[in-house]
Amino acid sequence: MIFSNPQLETILSTDITVRFIRESDLAAFKALRLEALRDHPEAFGSDHDESSREPDLMWVDRVKNAIGSPDGCIVVAEAGGQLAGMAGVFRNNRVKVRHSGTIWGVYVRPQFRGSKLTERMISEALGWCRANQIRIARLTVVTCNGPAIRTYLRCGFTIYGVSPEEIRIGDVYHDEMLMWRRV
Repeated sequence: MIFSNPQLETILSTDITVRFIRESDLAAFKALRLEALRDHPEAFGSDHDESSREPDLMWVDRVKNAIGSPDGCIVVAEAGGQLAGMAGVFRNNRVKVRHSGTIWGVYVRPQFRGSKLTERMISEALGWCRANQIRIARLTVVTCNGPAIRTYLRCGFTIYGVSPEEIRIGDVYHDEMLMWRRV
């Protein structure tokens, strides 16, 4: 196989592990999440500055509540002792909609993009959904993020609508594509 990106070739030769988050990942997870919010504000409903001011207890709770819980999980990708990516799932808890979950916070660090890491994390997240009797998985993605849209389509998601002006950054509004798939 011939690689056109030497950096990606090095990454692909590194063992990348996709797994569920551990308590020991707390600091690395917080740093990764804040990096995602800072570097791609249009891609997330959460705001970097607002999130960076959250108390440490909120971050601790987010990680602890994602470990062994039937209500959600966080999948991380680890390469060379650092977190390379993340994806979360939360279950809708009301009785009539408990069969559905939402994938949130999908992010892969730039140096790991192009290695199908998102597909691996989504696959693990969907496996968690199946194991927890979640029938429908949904996600949103900003309409200007072509690579992410193509990735989710490869993962079996289907577009079912657009939510206009869902995210606002200053005076610029971004629409979000609504996607779903049966688990």
